[in-house]
Amino acid sequence: MAGFTLYIGNKCFSSWSLRPWVAMKHLGIPFEEGFVRLRTPETAVNLAKVSRPGLCQC
Repeated sequence: MAGFTLYIGNKCFSSWSLRPWVAMKHLGIPFEEGFVRLRTPETAVNLAKVSRPGLCQC
C-alpha cells in the first residue's frame, strides 16, 4: 500500500509533473498516481480538490 498519492498533469508535457514522479520511482518510494488535467478552465477547481487549502496558488 502506498503512503503517498502524487497528483500529476501529463508527464509528456509537464516537466513539473515528471520530476517528482521520476525521483520517487528512482528512490523506490511507493505511491499512487492521480491525474489532474492542466490548462483547462476547471484546473484550479480540480487542484483544490486534491491539495491542502492555500497550497495551490492557481
